[in-house]
Amino acid sequence: MEEIPVGKTKDSEFGTEDVLETSSHSSLFEGASAPPYELMNNGSIDKKQDSGKNGNNSVSDLLDQQPPRHLSDSNTLLTSEQEIKDAFLQYTATKFCYRTAPAKHLKVQKLTPLNTYRYRLETFTESRDTHLASECYYGGFVDSADVVPPPTPWEIPVDPPPLFTDCEMHIPVPHSYSLGNCQNCKGRGAITCQSCKGKGTKKCSACNGTGFNSSDNSSCSWCSGTGNKRCFSCRGNGRNMCYRCDWKGILLYHTELSITWTNNILEYTADNKSEFPVYHLQEVTGRKIHSDEHNLVRPIIEFPESSIKDYSRTSIAQHKMMFASGEHRILKQRQTVELVPLTKVKYEWKGKPYFFYVFGNENEVYSKDYPAKCCCSIL
Repeated sequence: MEEIPVGKTKDSEFGTEDVLETSSHSSLFEGASAPPYELMNNGSIDKKQDSGKNGNNSVSDLLDQQPPRHLSDSNTLLTSEQEIKDAFLQYTATKFCYRTAPAKHLKVQKLTPLNTYRYRLETFTESRDTHLASECYYGGFVDSADVVPPPTPWEIPVDPPPLFTDCEMHIPVPHSYSLGNCQNCKGRGAITCQSCKGKGTKKCSACNGTGFNSSDNSSCSWCSGTGNKRCFSCRGNGRNMCYRCDWKGILLYHTELSITWTNNILEYTADNKSEFPVYHLQEVTGRKIHSDEHNLVRPIIEFPESSIKDYSRTSIAQHKMMFASGEHRILKQRQTVELVPLTKVKYEWKGKPYFFYVFGNENEVYSKDYPAKCCCSIL
């Protein structure tokens, strides 16, 4: 039997070196870009010579001598016909126009593992930026630069959030306070009323500013014949209170420090050359077979899938270039490789062949063509 490598990590100078174990597998599994998923648990599969009733192989025939599925182990491939039916039935139950007959009477003909690797690089960064902020001043001590020179943005100690968690914080910079005119009212404490343009009065809407009633040419009772009424917005003052400075005309300015923690992620899934839409794998989890966490990680230099090594090298270089400026600092990096289970299930319904996929630890199902759809519409 052919020996197939299984990823197993060990410590090395770079913290990224992998060694390989070997395990045999059956020729029933074809086209996989990664070893059959259950082999990662050191199981073995032998090809069974006898076929089931009516010449159809049962799942137990196709997957002989698999390790038993334990309740505490969610990392094993679907190992029984009932489990495949349960996953398929659950899938059809979510589809409004799918009949359940094919899923209930499923006849599995062949299983093809297409297990694939998913690489992820997480770079946890901190960026700092400053901007001018202000508040109303009601008297009191001003902590200005005349007292003590203000610290630079990176000199201010701040406790970071949990690693690889997005977060934002805004704090005033000590000793950066100063008094200045309010820019909203130009230091006057009030602003011109926009409703009356500073006049304090507006044209009477009852007489249209004429001062007379159009019906009998008598004096307008609303404006007492003046044609104007007092502006309601400013109560006839022509100016409104400046709420920015609370009529004071001055503000207390300070430098505001904005700190942003971001978990920047680059992800890549190895191409398994199947008809399965790879973007569906974003919805599920896999089995973590490699993890490396340091202040700065180094590229993976030894791995059975060459594209994983290539993407590790390019993604680390990309993040290094992106966060090389003085506004950013890399606090921590983490790179992981998951083995994501993906199995193609060929089955027969009314003499015609069909297939679907079971993928992820969650046993999600994807079916491009389902044989029993009802024609219905919702009015």
